Amino acid sequence: MRSRWVVSVVSHGHGASVSRVLSDIHAQLAPVPHRLVLTLNRSEDERFLAALPTGVREHLSVRRNPRPLGFGANHNAALRDAQADHVLVADPDLSLPLPVFGALETALAVPDCGIVAPLARTPDGRAEDNARRLPSPRDVLTRRLRGRDRDRLDHAQGTHDVDWVAGLLMAMRADTFAALGGFDERYHLYCEDVDLCLRSWRAGLRVQLLADVGVTHPARRDTHRKPRHFIWHLRSLLRLWSSRVYREHRRIA
Repeated sequence: MRSRWVVSVVSHGHGASVSRVLSDIHAQLAPVPHRLVLTLNRSEDERFLAALPTGVREHLSVRRNPRPLGFGANHNAALRDAQADHVLVADPDLSLPLPVFGALETALAVPDCGIVAPLARTPDGRAEDNARRLPSPRDVLTRRLRGRDRDRLDHAQGTHDVDWVAGLLMAMRADTFAALGGFDERYHLYCEDVDLCLRSWRAGLRVQLLADVGVTHPARRDTHRKPRHFIWHLRSLLRLWSSRVYREHRRIA
């Protein structure tokens, strides 16, 4: 049976905490055909899988990696050849306290809408920065040295065209994901989402933030705390800034 949605979630040793996002998504999609794909990116205690609600387990496929893969490789493998109308990438530490899928489907029903995301908020209700303007080297340097965030957007109500939305939750039609070729696996953990959004714009498909609907997400900011993540982020930014799609989007913008 063809699914209305196929959802990809990757666990990096999150264990039982990933149960919440799987349960929240299943609860919202229970009335329609859907499939949940959980990728265990590294070895972990799998006893939490048996404790998942029966409905979740009936819709769940589990992929186990013999070695850790990057963000793009994991989601590409989970969503490749998805027999579905829509696909969704979701972080393992999200929660979905309010309905989002109706709004996502409404937005994606517009032919020139390529990628869409709800507004992410922290557990205490503050708006997150999961939609941004395209970062330039100057913007990143200013943010690191002076604490000034030039590429952050104001989160007014309504639907907004944005340069890119973060991969913590992003939705698109399955045929759009296939036509764009999925994520570029040459990136590692950072900028795969930026690159995909720029390629969507290049294909004439808008990228939009739905500020009237939201999900809850605890910001980690690993690039500020972990040197390895900072190096990965810097390498991905250098790849992005040297790419043709980045230069074209900057010129048009």
